[in-house]
Amino acid sequence: MSAIELILTQAKFIAQQCPQPSDSSLERAIDGSLSGIVTYIKLDNGEYQTLSRYEHDIWVFPASKGTKADKASELNLNFATISDTQMKRMAKWVVWNKMKENLAVASLRKILSKLNGYFKWVLSSDTTAKQGLTAFTSNAYVKYVNTLTSTRKGEIKPLVAITKVYRFLVLEDLYRYCKTFDFVKEHPWSESSSSEQAKFVGEALQEARKKPKTLIIPDEVLIPLCQFTKSYLDRADEIIASAEKTESLLLRDSCIFWLLLTTGMRMHEILGIKRGAYRSETKDDTTYYYIETVSEKTHTGLAEWIAPKIATEAIDILGQLSAPLQAQLEQDVLNAKEANDHAEVHRLKHISDHIFLAKSKKKNNALNVLSGSTITELRLPNLCKHIGSDWNLAAHQFRRTFANYVVHSELGDLRALKDHFKHWSITMTALYAFNDNLDAELFEELLREKYLVEEEIKQDWFELDSPIAGGGMAQKIKKVRQDGELIKVFGSLQNMAKAYSSSIPIHSTGIAWCTNDDECRCDKSEDCEHGIVDKRYLPYWEGMLVQQMKLMQLDDIGEIGEIGEIGRESIKKGMERIERLLSAMGIDVAAMKQEINQKEYIEVKNV
Repeated sequence: MSAIELILTQAKFIAQQCPQPSDSSLERAIDGSLSGIVTYIKLDNGEYQTLSRYEHDIWVFPASKGTKADKASELNLNFATISDTQMKRMAKWVVWNKMKENLAVASLRKILSKLNGYFKWVLSSDTTAKQGLTAFTSNAYVKYVNTLTSTRKGEIKPLVAITKVYRFLVLEDLYRYCKTFDFVKEHPWSESSSSEQAKFVGEALQEARKKPKTLIIPDEVLIPLCQFTKSYLDRADEIIASAEKTESLLLRDSCIFWLLLTTGMRMHEILGIKRGAYRSETKDDTTYYYIETVSEKTHTGLAEWIAPKIATEAIDILGQLSAPLQAQLEQDVLNAKEANDHAEVHRLKHISDHIFLAKSKKKNNALNVLSGSTITELRLPNLCKHIGSDWNLAAHQFRRTFANYVVHSELGDLRALKDHFKHWSITMTALYAFNDNLDAELFEELLREKYLVEEEIKQDWFELDSPIAGGGMAQKIKKVRQDGELIKVFGSLQNMAKAYSSSIPIHSTGIAWCTNDDECRCDKSEDCEHGIVDKRYLPYWEGMLVQQMKLMQLDDIGEIGEIGEIGRESIKKGMERIERLLSAMGIDVAAMKQEINQKEYIEVKNV
């Protein structure tokens, strides 16, 4: 049947649609007679083009049902991999029910994959194949899954608990939707759950919820990457004019890098950005930028993300890079219309005006949106190669790194990339909480990261071997952390630290933490009642020591003019202040100064 013969009027389309899940359609699913249209495209003229029917082994979804990061192959569901007829019918029925519950294509694909894995295990033994889904065979499947391993970071490890949960959930789906099939005899675990079978409950579940699995890109990798990619953005006009392929690709990748780093967007949200899709707003002499794109993660649809100016500059550069491909796309649309290729017209219109247009070499240079896997597997690692790093850079790391930098910016503790995060403050995070147009899930992740960062800082204060200095608050913490009887009351030092630190506010003064819930107004936060200096600030106090020593050297040789007794006294007091703090932190100041004096050149750190 040709594509043209699959085009139906609205009346014929309605008549041929696959019936909604019901008792009668379930009976037809069991005997194999259920049929009808499951995926389609609505044409501009009001007619419909069929893409796949229930009775087909492959269901093809239109591009509009996936995310911009999906490859074309990821928009297909292949039931042909299930060899047993009854099992294939059950898989289709489960997926059809999930489709009607509005699950995304990626979720449907995962469910089908887990069903396929379970059915292959069932068919590997005559005993399990004959018995079907029972509590006994389900228990045997749990034992089998517990023996499986996966390779993570080059190491072979057992499956993590949440992966097991997803494998076990499909057994509950089979019972829920297919209990009238002969294969399904009883609930897999009538008095339990998939989470309990995977031991993903209680403390294990709470720990998994609190402990982030995604790595933060370390500064020793992130800063060189920022420097390398920023140099490409600075030369954008020159590179675009030259049209040199390698440099143009690196310019595109550099724009992707900055969008991922400074917005908190997911990959498919980045790939969904259209040319010029941002706006600006000025409040109290500060200009804020908002980028608009589509989010499929939580079915949000169109949403906005707060961004710095460099992110909007990246969008403009990408718009220029993609201009020739956009012109080609518009011509391809006309060609497809002349050929009555409605599916191609639909596909091209879906990606029109996107800034990440690319040619697919495997499909005769057909235009598409750059795939997320290409970026993660090829382009981001290529950036690391250019700075000589073996860090396994992945797109999902940027969202956690972004959240971590935002939190440190709000705490006043951000130094690296400070200019690109200066628009973030407590007020800016609040915008995500109260603006329905902004990504609500990102706000939740920011709060979660804020909790993790603050908890890590405060937990360190209560460790006996962790040096801290400061005023009254620091002394109270030192006293509490040495109280063995108090620790017994809470059960552990960690529990005690959580209990005490939960009510301690925290923000940075640049050289210390301030625990005052009002704005810090003291000049010497290390001596203030509310001030705490911990190991995070040691490099800056050491840098100030070097500065004072440099001033003394310059005064001795007369290079800073006549500073007078008042100036010398000021330098002396500054030195005494620094030495007092470093000594309180357990530093051998005399040895440190001797080491500094032995250097031919004293490097003055920017503190």
